[in-house]
Amino acid sequence: MFQRNKVYSFIVLLCIAMTVLSACSSGSGSGSGKPSAEPSPSASAAAPAAGGDVPLIRFAWANAGYPSPFAFSASGPAGFLRNSFLFDTLTWKDDQGVIPWLAKSWTLSDDGLTYTFELEQGVTWHDGQPFTAEDVVFSFNYYKEHPFNWTGDISRIESVTASGDNQVQFKLNEAYAPFLSDLVGIVPIIPKHVWESVDNPIEYRGEDALVGTGPYKLKEYDEAGGQYSFVANDHYFKGHVKVKEIQYLSVDNNAMALKNNNVDGAMTYNYGDVQQLQKEGFDVIKSNPTGSAVRITFNLDHPQLKDKRLRQALAYALDRASMAQKLTGGDPMVGNAGVIPTDSPWYNPDVKQYNYDPAKAEAMLDELGYTKNANGVRDGLKLSVLVSSNSPESQVMQEMLKKVGIELNIQQVDSATFNAAMGENKYDMAITGHIGLSGDPDYLRQWFLGNASNTLAARGKAFANEQFQQLAESQMKELDPDKRKQTVFQMQDVLAEELPTLVLYHRPFYFVYKKDVYDGYFNTYGGIADGIPLWDNKAAFVDVQS
Repeated sequence: MFQRNKVYSFIVLLCIAMTVLSACSSGSGSGSGKPSAEPSPSASAAAPAAGGDVPLIRFAWANAGYPSPFAFSASGPAGFLRNSFLFDTLTWKDDQGVIPWLAKSWTLSDDGLTYTFELEQGVTWHDGQPFTAEDVVFSFNYYKEHPFNWTGDISRIESVTASGDNQVQFKLNEAYAPFLSDLVGIVPIIPKHVWESVDNPIEYRGEDALVGTGPYKLKEYDEAGGQYSFVANDHYFKGHVKVKEIQYLSVDNNAMALKNNNVDGAMTYNYGDVQQLQKEGFDVIKSNPTGSAVRITFNLDHPQLKDKRLRQALAYALDRASMAQKLTGGDPMVGNAGVIPTDSPWYNPDVKQYNYDPAKAEAMLDELGYTKNANGVRDGLKLSVLVSSNSPESQVMQEMLKKVGIELNIQQVDSATFNAAMGENKYDMAITGHIGLSGDPDYLRQWFLGNASNTLAARGKAFANEQFQQLAESQMKELDPDKRKQTVFQMQDVLAEELPTLVLYHRPFYFVYKKDVYDGYFNTYGGIADGIPLWDNKAAFVDVQS
């Protein structure tokens, strides 16, 4: 049984600090039930057993929904990650990048349109049935009618066919550079013998709904409390599962939960907490690369903000280095005007930037005709910024813009109102936060061509710049890494010049844990799946055999 904790804090705090982290919503942390009793420290995770196995690890997080491929919450990465413990994909990632998983090898045709995968043999589903190529074919055909609840653009696939029990072939409509990481590395394989008779997978809760091939089986899901217990699959094809049970527990305060021995690991972005917990003997991993961004989204249909010169003036008026230092601690990482974080291998080091220069901002505003009145306020220029939480960024912005004579109104609304306003273009500027920026750079295309599944990233609208659109389509099809990188560099140049968005800073994440309980965590190269910069990568809990 779960230790009972009070609900909410982690996701709520995450969303507050990330403002509107694209992978979060307040709803995901506000589960309907609130467990009643505090946990007993005496029920803490046991030390590693003989042979190196770990009986139990407890992580802090909140409700991410029922973990079937169709029902988990897509408002944050937790739902995808809980699902990945149960279901496998053809490829996966470790600290070096994409690795074989259900597929043990693959080849690509000379025209870049056909992938042929050799599947692992002897793999069984949790119910003992054999896994075959027909399950792979079925999965992708089933997802055409019943989409997987995360990313993975299966519209890129023309057909999937099996040739024997252990070989499957994907034919693509056109070359697709992120295929291995962002499609077959994300979309899970489901058992044909379970799902072929299910017409409404979103509502399906049969006993076999969570039958996968993954390293864990679900022991218990407390829907009211949003807590999970996963137990090891002792017949896992990929290797020995070292951690025998993993629990996700909801707590009020991550730092206190760690100090009180209620959990063994938790993620935070609060640098002060990190420093304090380190002094108390906890170990810490910092996300590397950072993989996140907090940014201003400009309404490009706004009568004044549609002029890029005004957006550029605002960029010069904001001391983003100071903001990052104040809000993140440690070494600040000022937002790249080309969006991609500066610690990413896809970052263009020569891209135009907007260093803090209030004199230049004032000159540009004067040139645009926004002159100051006797009170030092620029007539005819009163802007608003939309936020869905108590955004410290907006408050810092307000003070900084005031220094150049701009009145900024902060509009704080609930998440539903925020999403609606974004979707209907009823805002001047909005502050949003995102993860997934350390993965494949195709997210630039998805964001700015309106193709991202996350409405806060794409809003269903394309960035109306023909050059950018051509570059975005070109990089997606380019299979030569060096040529593709040059194209991605040009995309950053366009974004930095036009500024449809301004990244304020790239926020690091920290994982605080107890090394004496388990010390097998690592930063996933490019982030888990489509760039999730967290540490509960299932590969970390398995003695993976190549």
